Amino acid sequence: MANIKERLRNGEALIGTFAVVPSTDSIEILALGGFDFVVLDREHGPHSVEKLQDMVRVAQLHGMGTLVRVPENCEKEILWALDTGADGVLVPMIETASDAANAVKASKYAPIGHRGVALVRSSRYGSLEISSYLNKANEDTFVALQCENTKGLANLEEIASTPGVDMIFFGPFDMSASLGIPGKVDDPKVRDAAARVLDVCKKFGKAAGTFATSADGAARYIKEGFNAVGLGIEAAIYLNAVTSLVKAAKDEAKK
Repeated sequence: MANIKERLRNGEALIGTFAVVPSTDSIEILALGGFDFVVLDREHGPHSVEKLQDMVRVAQLHGMGTLVRVPENCEKEILWALDTGADGVLVPMIETASDAANAVKASKYAPIGHRGVALVRSSRYGSLEISSYLNKANEDTFVALQCENTKGLANLEEIASTPGVDMIFFGPFDMSASLGIPGKVDDPKVRDAAARVLDVCKKFGKAAGTFATSADGAARYIKEGFNAVGLGIEAAIYLNAVTSLVKAAKDEAKK
């Protein structure tokens, strides 16, 4: 199956989710459920590098795209994430063009960047011809940057115009906090910020991503023009499903 970058280039609108549970079985369930991609969340999830690679492998075996959200804009974290063979990275708290350039350089091999070369899973353990692999990895690796505060929003044109950036991912909850209205993601100020992200992405030919907590919210974002939506967090999805199922059974038993 085509990777995330190819699918977005083909005009698809993708629905994914965030994964904080370090479980390959959970990843397989998400893929079987039909998600287009999963964000393996090392910023907020307890994923070890070893477990992360197994989760990437399972997702890819089922044709589900994989992004790793690294805990910070750190060269070593980005290297570890990409060496697993993931499609790309989601880098949080990007506030300046310099932040964006550093994330791209950490994600790309020379001459574009300075990602270290190793015979690991991303290179099929050295079974690929090295020059061809390096060129293809530079072309295919997906770099998504989060816009989640007012400083990043103010510098968004410089960030989005940075060569090598593929997507700006709007974080509505963190943006609401930065705007002084924490949690009020439907406030006009947050909605205006989302519209600004869309406008800048269209101007510079970048994909636009965001996060939604409901199917209706995800559909609304896609209709507005967002190309990729992270629909919830898998732990919350499971909890909501269990809660609904148990409540329905107990309510039915009382009739």
